[in-house]
Amino acid sequence: MRVLVLGGTGNLGSRLHHALARRGHTVVAFVRNPAKLQSDAGTYQHRLLIEQGDGKRAAEIKDAATRHKCNAIINAAGHAAMAPWGKSDLPAIVSAVIQAALEIGQERNRPMRVWFLGGQGILEIPTENKMIVNYIPMFREHITTWNKLRDLPPSAISWSILCPGLMRPVGESPLSTPATGSVDNLSATATVPPEWSTKFLRVPVIGRYLNIMSQISSYATCYEDNAEFIANDLSQDRDSEWIFQRVGVKERQGSCL
Repeated sequence: MRVLVLGGTGNLGSRLHHALARRGHTVVAFVRNPAKLQSDAGTYQHRLLIEQGDGKRAAEIKDAATRHKCNAIINAAGHAAMAPWGKSDLPAIVSAVIQAALEIGQERNRPMRVWFLGGQGILEIPTENKMIVNYIPMFREHITTWNKLRDLPPSAISWSILCPGLMRPVGESPLSTPATGSVDNLSATATVPPEWSTKFLRVPVIGRYLNIMSQISSYATCYEDNAEFIANDLSQDRDSEWIFQRVGVKERQGSCL
């Protein structure tokens, strides 16, 4: 598979290059500053192609994906604003990726496979049918990503949204060292966080806040494991169980953290 990766110089994107290349995929890194990648191309340099471009421009994304005959796109670019009143480039990047993928899919008569990065806040609390972000209003721009994808017809894009909590690194130079992550380190579920407890939900007034705050810190995951998760899923192609899903992840006991 040939995969266009936006945000390839970031913490997750750089690890995605390694995870994808290790599985035999060809990576097309779509970045603003190619020099950052050229200095750390490492073991899989022969599987890493570099395209300079603006992630907020759908035409540039489409052009890169089309010229390199990419089968999939991963958007690891952009950081949602933490404050509910904050603004970032993320909504514009997501819109550009969606537009590019839509146009490519229409031209090929086959929906483009696309992974987006969301946040744990857009997962739902089990039994509540409300998202975590409804109670803890941080990184609300991820809601925009979810709304845009949810409103698309199934024939438009074969999308998935990875919704991790806090992510931490294991290694410092993912492109020049052996992989330290593993898809087996993560448990994953659609729509809700894996193994989420319903404790405190019956407590009047503050129960839902207690429910979230008492366990959200246990959902930190490693960049490397998340990269392996996405790369492994793309190897499943259209048989992926995560198409049209928000995907929650949690480190298994005794894994990288």
